[in-house]
Amino acid sequence: MKRVAVTGASGFIGRAVVQALHARGDVVTALVRDPTRARFPAGVDVKAYDLLSAAAAPGCFENIDAVIHLAGEPVAGRWTESKKRAIKESRVLGTRNLLRSIAAAANGPRCLIAASAVGYYGNRADEPLTEDSAPAGDFLARVCVEWERETARASAAGIRTAWLRQGIVLGREGGALQAMLPPFRAGIGGPFGSGAQFVPWIHLDDDVRLFLFALDRDDIVGPVNAVAPDYATSARFANALGHALRRPALAPAPAFALHAVLGQFASSLLASQLVVPAKAEDGGFTFNHTSLERVLLQILSGGSARSPATFTHEAVQRVDAPLSAVFALFSDAANLERLTPPMLGFHILTRMPVTMRRGATIAYSLRINGLRIKWKTLIATWQPPERFVDFQLRGPYSLWRHTHSFEEVGGGVAIHDRVEYALPLPPLGNIVLPWVRASIARIFAYRRERIAEFFKNSTRF
Repeated sequence: MKRVAVTGASGFIGRAVVQALHARGDVVTALVRDPTRARFPAGVDVKAYDLLSAAAAPGCFENIDAVIHLAGEPVAGRWTESKKRAIKESRVLGTRNLLRSIAAAANGPRCLIAASAVGYYGNRADEPLTEDSAPAGDFLARVCVEWERETARASAAGIRTAWLRQGIVLGREGGALQAMLPPFRAGIGGPFGSGAQFVPWIHLDDDVRLFLFALDRDDIVGPVNAVAPDYATSARFANALGHALRRPALAPAPAFALHAVLGQFASSLLASQLVVPAKAEDGGFTFNHTSLERVLLQILSGGSARSPATFTHEAVQRVDAPLSAVFALFSDAANLERLTPPMLGFHILTRMPVTMRRGATIAYSLRINGLRIKWKTLIATWQPPERFVDFQLRGPYSLWRHTHSFEEVGGGVAIHDRVEYALPLPPLGNIVLPWVRASIARIFAYRRERIAEFFKNSTRF
């Protein structure tokens, strides 16, 4: 049992964090600006605390084990000069004042878990971004850098400190999703700008669990990317949201129109951020929600028996070879061409050799019905010799996630393939679904033959 104080406790994420802490038996103090309007479970201590006040409030942190710091001005809306000042001050000055209050406590907390945001990375196209990636230089990135710098000062006082760079947090009771719903419900929703930018997201439940994970693990320090291991473009996000609402999602919001209405904030909506939750995965955190399509259905059509607009192809093949040899076949990107039917004209564009690891990207081209297309894939997960996942970043599908698993069975290895895919422009794109399914089946049949042939003739083991 821990004694935990939560700033920003009345917000969308704060309420969920307070409820989760209380449910597991922690002693919770909810810090809010107006306790008279607060509604929390019985047993939660509610105290008034204004982060923008320079006056220290040590009483809020006496005999507290840890602080979860979530307070901050919402970034959504037109960024006037006063709005930008509020965004910065609530985070930078607010955190500075928080640390002053903590330092004034005679028996204060020894752990601080704070919020941050993927805005730290700015607009980075399809560059894989881990916690070690450098920050950008736009307004929101500069705010995040200063915000995190203030947070990190707590470590100098012997306080274990970590901060979660959150993507869009999806849940029923608020957050960015609620602001997106009106145009989609009216049938005029669609992707922002070109739709090609990546939109990092996380389910509220996983976000809360990750805050508690960081709270409980003494080895978690510094930045943690709080995003699902699912890499969705704005176009895919719009398609999934339209399907969940049973509405079309084909009306894009042009960049010039967003800038006209929202000013500088539009740049944040149009930014592309391919954020990888490296530290969470390496620390053993398990995400419960890794499919955007399923998450939006659950939130918006909870209890219904509807299926997401995604499809699956699965295959299993056993070969008589050691696990190390089987995984080695897939560890060499050059073997992709050997395992692909010649009719597809597969050609790797990335300079070889490619070191297969999490975050590696491979660009190549294919020929489909005589049309040459480009495809770029991300190695999203790399867990040798048991598993890896490749994820389409650019290509003909709205979603293509291929999970490769390897299991030692009866002196050989069972190779498991699971492909989750979605077609663009649903439901129109689904017209070609029978042809797509047949094509995928042919590709995997050829692949199966080549793998069997390779290990039958191999003298490497």
